Amino acid sequence: MGSQAEQRVGIVTGASSGMGLALTRHFIGKGWKIAMFDINDKVGNELVQELGPATSFHKVDVASYDSQAAGFLSVFEQHGRIDALLANAGIVDRSSLYILGHRANQVEDIPPAPDTLCTDVDFKGVLYGTQLAVHFMRHNPPALGGGAGEAAGNDQVKGRIVCTASVAGIVPHPSYPEYNGAKAGVVTFIRGVAGVLKVKEQIHINCVCPGIVATSIIPPEMVAAVQPEYMTAVDTVVRGYEEFLDEKDQRFGVVVEASVDEVLEVSEGRLANGKASEPAVTVWDPLFKMLHGEGSGLKNAIP
Repeated sequence: MGSQAEQRVGIVTGASSGMGLALTRHFIGKGWKIAMFDINDKVGNELVQELGPATSFHKVDVASYDSQAAGFLSVFEQHGRIDALLANAGIVDRSSLYILGHRANQVEDIPPAPDTLCTDVDFKGVLYGTQLAVHFMRHNPPALGGGAGEAAGNDQVKGRIVCTASVAGIVPHPSYPEYNGAKAGVVTFIRGVAGVLKVKEQIHINCVCPGIVATSIIPPEMVAAVQPEYMTAVDTVVRGYEEFLDEKDQRFGVVVEASVDEVLEVSEGRLANGKASEPAVTVWDPLFKMLHGEGSGLKNAIP
């Protein structure tokens, strides 16, 4: 029987291309079993034939909770556990919020509603995946859900979640207003849930924010317009994931920027009025219990 590292099971979303495919290839090479989630079943099934028995393909629309749930259940039934969710799937804006082409409209000629698929995939897909990961990771066998770091005396980790956001979720890109909001939502979401997931579930959630990477969602002309020394290597993004998924890594709620060839932690912003504003974002445990059914378990919670 192989080592625990060789037995680890991960789900990669958006796995059929770009950074998702790079993550899939990398962790297969590290001895993982990888379940590939993507809507492109033709490419996905071809990749499974290429990558071999350590992979499986599941046609999943991450914007659909039911679709993700069916995928998670299939993986758990196949392997008996899920050690990591690599929530990588993402797209950019599918319509223009600026509605510049509608300047000539009469006041009663309302522009069409924006296409919010970017929010559904990039933000809601992460929320859905996180909730499902929590559910299934609760059922991981204790001996296999952790790793070498836990055996050395650290708290046992039942599972790990790493999400792909973007540097545009930290400093916005005017070309992609919806994408900015969705990725900023992911950054704030993981920071907000990380403490509770660590204390209540022994699940670590973190976030990688890539710079500009030459993938299919970036027009090649835009890639060509960027100075080569400012392009982010896919390997840098993969390294950010690898560091978070290392069995000895004990971080949670951490955001890193994967830029060019550097993986750098990004500090959380501070409110301008300091301690006077802190109570507004500090857990009051009676409210937490009212909303979630039990206390938060956070040390800094107001009783």
